[in-house]
Amino acid sequence: MKKYISIIAVLFAFVSCEEENIVFDSENGQTFANFSESSILVPTPAEGASITVDVFVTTKTDSERTISVEVDPSSTATADQYSISGLTIPAGAFGSTLTITSNFDALPEEGRANLVLNLVDVTGSNDLVIKDSPLALEFYRECPITPGDWIINMSDSYGDGWQTDAATGGSGLTITLNDGTVFEVGLCSPYGSAAGTFLGDGECTPNDGSEGTATITIPEGTESVEWFFPGDQYGEIGFEIISPKGNVAGGYESADAGLITVDYCK
Repeated sequence: MKKYISIIAVLFAFVSCEEENIVFDSENGQTFANFSESSILVPTPAEGASITVDVFVTTKTDSERTISVEVDPSSTATADQYSISGLTIPAGAFGSTLTITSNFDALPEEGRANLVLNLVDVTGSNDLVIKDSPLALEFYRECPITPGDWIINMSDSYGDGWQTDAATGGSGLTITLNDGTVFEVGLCSPYGSAAGTFLGDGECTPNDGSEGTATITIPEGTESVEWFFPGDQYGEIGFEIISPKGNVAGGYESADAGLITVDYCK
């Protein structure tokens, strides 16, 4: 009896496998389509920028097919800030490469423009199924760092210099270049207990308690700069960063410790 049961079990397993077997048909079968990426940052220099992203499909045809995309309502980018090409799948191909180009002049001077694209159709495809995964792009201006003298105008609303990551003194604003050079600036604190910290020694900026100015020189060929502020003990500190062009490129007022964003296009 056990032998018969075993034979029946084997036959049942074989039939089950046969029923679940699916044959893929790249010409007449169901078509699945999706973007190759889900999110892309697009830093844009003055001459513009171009990125590529693939649209994959699982079938091929004997004729060209057109890819249709739509701009999601959540997008903030405007039509003059970008262009899209490559929306045709050649005959016999399993997809196409889209080229998305950004326009520096039309992008905002500060912040980013967001573009979210939804894949909505591939004409001439059988039983089309589109993966619900939009493509999100972020366009922003990217400028080379202007060499020369950068001025940091510093202030303290209470009038007792800076107290950053220590109660009576602390570290200054640090500016780190890609070659390893580090500058540190800040208004000297008048408190004796600040001794031993940057704001308590002679390298900080002497001041009247409320205002002071420091200047750093960024050399030609500098590729990246990190501006880091250590914190504000009492919510009294402010500063603005002036580029060699004479424009306010960044600043801070009573915010948390962290990296400072500087707009090198100014």
